[in-house]
Order: sequence, then structure tokens, then C-alpha cells
Amino acid sequence: GFGAEPLSAQYLSQLEVVYPREGLIVTATDSTFIFGNFDYRPFGAATANAPIKFSVTINGLPARLYPNKTYIAVVPVKPGPFTFHTVLRPIFADSTAGDSTVVDRNVFIPYYLTTSPTDSLVVDSSYVFPNVDLEMMPGDILGVAVKVSPGCTARFSIDSVAADLPMTEQPPRKSSYTGEAVFGQARPPATPLVRGIYTGVYVIRPQDMATNTTIRFEITDSTGRRVTMTAPGKITIWNSGVPRVASLTQELTVARTKPGRGYQLFLPAGVKLWITGRENNFYRAKLAEGESVWVPMSSASFMPAGTQLPQSLVEVARTKSFEKFSSVTIFLSERLPYKIEQEIKSQRLHVTVYGATSDTDWIRHDFGDPLIGEIRWSQDGEEKYRLTIDLNQNQQWGYRAFYDENNLVLEIKKSPLTKKSRKRPLREVTICVDPGHGPDLGAIGPSGFYEKDANFLLAEAVAEKLADKGARVVLTRENMAEGIVLTTRTKLAEAAGADLFVSLHHNALPDGVNPDKSRGSSVLYFHPQSYPLAQSIMRHLLRRLHLPNFGLFYQNLAVCRVTSMPSVLVESAFLMHPLEEALIRDPAFRKKNAAAIVAGIEEFLKAAAK
Repeated sequence: GFGAEPLSAQYLSQLEVVYPREGLIVTATDSTFIFGNFDYRPFGAATANAPIKFSVTINGLPARLYPNKTYIAVVPVKPGPFTFHTVLRPIFADSTAGDSTVVDRNVFIPYYLTTSPTDSLVVDSSYVFPNVDLEMMPGDILGVAVKVSPGCTARFSIDSVAADLPMTEQPPRKSSYTGEAVFGQARPPATPLVRGIYTGVYVIRPQDMATNTTIRFEITDSTGRRVTMTAPGKITIWNSGVPRVASLTQELTVARTKPGRGYQLFLPAGVKLWITGRENNFYRAKLAEGESVWVPMSSASFMPAGTQLPQSLVEVARTKSFEKFSSVTIFLSERLPYKIEQEIKSQRLHVTVYGATSDTDWIRHDFGDPLIGEIRWSQDGEEKYRLTIDLNQNQQWGYRAFYDENNLVLEIKKSPLTKKSRKRPLREVTICVDPGHGPDLGAIGPSGFYEKDANFLLAEAVAEKLADKGARVVLTRENMAEGIVLTTRTKLAEAAGADLFVSLHHNALPDGVNPDKSRGSSVLYFHPQSYPLAQSIMRHLLRRLHLPNFGLFYQNLAVCRVTSMPSVLVESAFLMHPLEEALIRDPAFRKKNAAAIVAGIEEFLKAAAK
């Protein structure tokens, strides 16, 4: 990514393409960014006739140049192998142009979905569903889809189950791009509407039987031409009448809304689940009527046939007050899946236990506990027991949920603040400051500045300001070279007794998003308890740094998923943008950045102490 050519007998030019890297798969549809840096240096004796101006072009289009000798451009791209032809041209004081320096950067742009030709019957083999093996039960809905030429008639069959089932051609649709929706201006990509997608559905019947059975498609066009194909995924129908029960084996299993999709529940080892289906390497588990989650096959072990479905009566719940937390214990006969939800306006916790039925005549309060208020139960259908816990605080400080034998225990943290905290709140708290990344590099700026190093320098400045104000500070790494894995970072914070977790980063955009329109400061959070802290830091970043408002984000990030303390991730500025990278490298800006973050933390603590 580096080129060097003589400008004249006395000067040498340098051109570097920092991003994209050679051979990278660039996930853009119609355009994307490229950035890097350039320089020149004299050699020999005289320095007369020095370059006074440069131009950088990419595929003939001008890049924007910056005083720190960096550049960035957004250029059109096409699917397939693609070359960014980058040229640096100097202009000397006598108005003569020097020799060009050239760097070619070769990447691959993935092909996007397009309409198949209409003058022949063409099947798009990349768009045939199901494309993974399925296990289903009576009442489940099988969805199928193919993409072929528009204007055809499509049918599908399931061997030995059902034949000649109808399919419908869907209205033309445009491809979507999540990166643009989240990070950009939410504009649709400049790709044509896609036609020729056919879908069908079938409801599995009680009498249906299938084991690794093939799904077949038959497509006929208006001229009578016909083509057949089979789906890559096969179907098995489970209808033995004997439920399958599995126990979770991992320390923590993420239960998702769909295979590979959104996080729904976080379940410990030993929790029992009723398995009702499979898609590829995920099992579907039924929680209650109309509610299911998906867990990795590698996290579940089947119990012997005939094992009772997961269920328990709840006869007793009780609380106990400790110095730094209060516990609520729900007594169960076996480990059941559960969900915990926070309300921050009314300051409540809701604990839903699936498969539990109330016989709760007793809830014992540890009288005098300053944290726990009223507790009440409700039965939301036969399979969902709900315990609502009122909290006597205006900020939730975190919780831990775990099983002690078969009893579900919720430890709710008490506020670390006292009445004295209103004036100097940082004296009362322990804050874990996490310099993001390291030893991995993270993002990179046009000048070659690595995010892991920028993050550490900012973390040092933040830690110093926090300590000056009396806070106890824990850093997740002590230098630029080292680092620990993501899950260990929050465990380190928990072991240190941290009250807050603040992860410091510098941002970058995904391919295909325009960096001139999408940059600035942002803060990310996951749990509701972290939202007020994210808001407060964001306010001070905008007030003090005067960068564009990139937004406040709910995001499913590993360091933000910790429940035991409010946790946020701060993206003060964009390392990949030349203007903001120059600021990030500036010690004066770094000092201002650290002051904004600390002021945001302090404002949050003062509000929580009221």
C-alpha cells in the first residue's frame, strides 16, 4: 500500500493507501471510502523549487486533502474484483508538475442480488431456501423460497409428505444495507429493484412423517420451458409424541430470537429446556405458548427420553439485606429459564420464570432493608411466573442472577453514594476505565494511527482526572502493547468491585457509508440502567468537543452486556476521518475529551445521589 517516486532530482514523494487493505472483501454496494496519507522529503543539497501543492485522485476522482498530509475519498464501485487506482501528483513553485506516484489497491466487492434474465429461464442457485437442515413439529410453518426469472409459475413438493404446493412471486424489492441504516443517512443503496423471488408456505400436519427429506421445486415460464431443483436443506419432522428435554452445559448460554439473530436470554448451566425443533446447528426451545428461543446445539445435552418437561411450583420468595447488596431468592424445584427486565422510570425489576406456577402464599421481607420495596407476583398464563420488585433508589446500580442449587437468586446492588456524594460524588465510587482493543489493533486512521494506542492515551487522561477528583480507578490494561479478552475485562471490573464501567474507543464506519456525512461523537449502552450514564456523557461530549452529534446507541456489545454495574462505550471521535484523527492525536484535544467524559460521569453521579 506504499509507493515512492522521485519528484525531481531533489525530492522524493510517498503515497500510502491505509484502507482498504490489499485483497480485502469490501462489503459495499454502490460506493465506498478509501483513505491514506502522502508525503515528500528532500534529498541531496538544494531545496529550491519545492512542491507547493498536491493532488490525489482515485480512479480519476479527486480526494479531499488535509493539512496533516492525509486524504479521503468516496468513489463508486462495481461488484467483483475491483481496483482503486490512486495517484499522487505534485505541483512545484514554478507551476511545473512533477512525476506521479501510483498505488493500485485490489479488493473484491461482493455481488448484490439482481433480477435474473427474462429472455431465458435462469435459476439463481445462491437463493434457494431452506439452505440448512431443519427439524420441525406438527403445527410448525415451513417457508421456502427461490429466485428465478420473473413471470414464471413456481410449485414445490416435500418428498412423501406433500406435492404440487403453490408459490407466489413477490413484489419487486430493493436490497437493504444495515451499515447504511445504522451508521449512515439510511438511504437505500443505488441498486435496481429485484424481481423473480418466489415464496411458499406449508403447515406441518400431525400425520406428516419425514427423515432428512428433500424439498423440490418446479419452475415453468410463459413459453412452457421447465426447470427443477432441490433445496440444499432437508427436513425432518418430529412427531413421536415424546417431548425432548435438554440441559444447558455451558457456564452461560445466549438464547436468541432466531438462529444467529438477536440476544434474548442469558442462561446458566443446568437450566432445562423443552426442545421443539432444529435449524442447522441451533435448537429451538419452547418457553411458553407463543414464545421460543434458539440455543446452540453445542450448549445443550439431551436428557433421557421420558424426562418431565421443565416445571416447578413457586411457594416462597424472600429477601435478605447485606452491606453492599440485597438478595431476592425464588425457591424452585429445578432450574428453569428466566428473564430479568429493568424499568428505570418506576425503578423496578421484573423476574419472569418460564415453566413456573405460583403457589406463592409467602414472601418474606428483611424488614429495614433500605433497598427493597414491595414485592408482588403474577401468573401470566399457565407457564409464566412473574415477580415484580420495587426499588427504593432513583438509579439502579446493577444485579447478578444465578442459581444456588435449584433456587434462583437475584443480588441487587445498593447505591455506593451517600448524602455527602452530592458535592463530590467521585470520592465514593470505583470506576473501571477500559482502553478498548489491545493487543488487537482496532481501527486505523489515515496517518496510520492505531485505535488501541489512541484509546490507551485517552484512558490515561481520563483515569488521571478521575483520580484527581477522588475516584478509585481500575484500568483493564496498563500499557499500549498488552490487553485481555472482552469477557475478562468486565470480570476484572467485577473482581475490583467497580461501580461503573466506561470503555473508551475511537470510531470507524463500515464499508459503503459516506464519512463526510457520518462522523462525530457517540455513546453506546445496552441495559436500561446504563442509559442515564450514556446520556450524561454524550451531553458533555457535544458541549465541549463541538463535533457532530453522531447519536446515542443501544447496542449489543460484550462490555455493555454486564449486568452488575452501569456500563457504556464511548466513541468520542472518528479515527478514520482525517479531521478527527488529527484532533485525536492532539494532546490538547485529548485533555478536553477526557474532561468531557469525566464531567459526564460526575453529572450522572450527582443526579443519582439526589
